[in-house]
Amino acid sequence: MGIITWGDIRRGTLAIVLVIAPTVLLGTYLAPALQSYQITGPGLWELKRKQVPDAVIEPLHELRLKPYFFKFRLMSEVESRISDPALYKKYKKKIERQISGLAMPAIEYIFLAALAAYYGVLWFGTRKWFPDGKIS
Repeated sequence: MGIITWGDIRRGTLAIVLVIAPTVLLGTYLAPALQSYQITGPGLWELKRKQVPDAVIEPLHELRLKPYFFKFRLMSEVESRISDPALYKKYKKKIERQISGLAMPAIEYIFLAALAAYYGVLWFGTRKWFPDGKIS
């Protein structure tokens, strides 16, 4: 068994940067990026249980079970429905905790398709830059 060379270190670094890291990042962040957000009935009951005033809870009934793709859009809609800005600022964190995420069905297939597309682009790129198949 020989000593590790600079070529081995380069190949290992390229494998980590171009193969392992993107796979881990896609697996970690793709599912949360593709989910919807909504306020549910149990979430509104939880706000009531935490003594949030009815002036805050009542306007949120209209938003119940309406899915929003981005959490900040749902929160801006909540802010526009609550008439008193001071109440919104006071209870913003409690409202935000009651927003539930809806996972997209069959997200694993989207992950596999995105990963296959990335590996396809990587394969074509390596064929262009390294036509003989060797990374020196």
